[in-house]
Amino acid sequence: MTSLGELLCNHTDELVQRWYARWLQEGPAIHGMTEAAIKDHLAVQLRVIGDTLREGGASESPRKLWEQPGRLDPEQRVRDAEPIEEVVREYAYVIEEVRLWLEERDEQVSVHEYSFFSIAIFELAAESARRFAKYQGEQVARERSEYVAGIAHQLRTPLSTLSLYVQQLEGGKRAPDTRAVERLRRTVNRLSRLVDGILRLERFKPDELPVHPESLAPAQVIDQLVADYEHDASRKGLRLDVSTNWSARMTVDRDLLVDALGNLIQNAIKYTEKGFVRVTMEEQENEVVFKVEDSGPGISPERQRELFRPVQPGQPGGVGLGLSIAFRSAAAQGGTLELESEPGRGSTFRLCLPRVVRAREGQAEEFEETSLEEDASPSVH
Repeated sequence: MTSLGELLCNHTDELVQRWYARWLQEGPAIHGMTEAAIKDHLAVQLRVIGDTLREGGASESPRKLWEQPGRLDPEQRVRDAEPIEEVVREYAYVIEEVRLWLEERDEQVSVHEYSFFSIAIFELAAESARRFAKYQGEQVARERSEYVAGIAHQLRTPLSTLSLYVQQLEGGKRAPDTRAVERLRRTVNRLSRLVDGILRLERFKPDELPVHPESLAPAQVIDQLVADYEHDASRKGLRLDVSTNWSARMTVDRDLLVDALGNLIQNAIKYTEKGFVRVTMEEQENEVVFKVEDSGPGISPERQRELFRPVQPGQPGGVGLGLSIAFRSAAAQGGTLELESEPGRGSTFRLCLPRVVRAREGQAEEFEETSLEEDASPSVH
């Protein structure tokens, strides 16, 4: 009778290659995984089991095999976006392929050793699932923390401005300055838009956002937004240019259009230190294209690939949150948000929306109404 431990140690590469061929034949769920990334895990784990069997460890519990972190690294597989179902399927193939390999070679191994091997693989899958759950829980907590920090960061500036204006109004001996009151009103508008956008981002998926189109002049919306942000631009010495067609009309959700354009204009001003920010509108046959251009630092190709994530790691409240709101607002209306940029040459965001946006009613609206009712009801925490 042959030692299963010796077979696993002496024929590791053969078994791994056989298993890999089976994995490819069955159709991998993750096509982007490299051969090395797949094979390296299994080779280490088969040798661990083989060495344990050779050293007479079959009398011990196989659960202890995976207590050493170096023998199992499911966290890396999470980072490689490999789902836990795929990992479990991989380990099932291991047991099947080893059994078939033994039968083809007519190798006789003890039931005790083969049972130890099977349980060790089962425990390997179970430990992978446990570590996956722990890793993903920690990842969600980190992302949630960054998301909350992002919201706090976005709210800090308008709240500080509000506080300053209120102090000025309270301490004034004369009637309130009309310009100060107007700036206060615009700051309140910006804060209200930001909160509304965040609530929509939090409550709905893009394909569930309620959409309530109305006929409007987009130039009027742009004019109001630019008025709200022109003080920020002038304070930095930026030229804020606008080119629109006041006769143009479209049917669009006003709130979602404001969400998208407002965040694009705000980000352009925020990240541009000198030069200009330009807002233009172009009518096409079936759509309207809004452009927000700036003379800012530009965005690298690597950064562009991750740009529309809600919050960027290491940059709480930065461009990520606002662009996520803008992206979802565009998608909900059947539009797109595109970017042209390169480092040192500024950026151009293109918001393309149908000239006539379709309404979306139903469950999303019911959910919103229910949520608002729950928010309004008294509760004790």
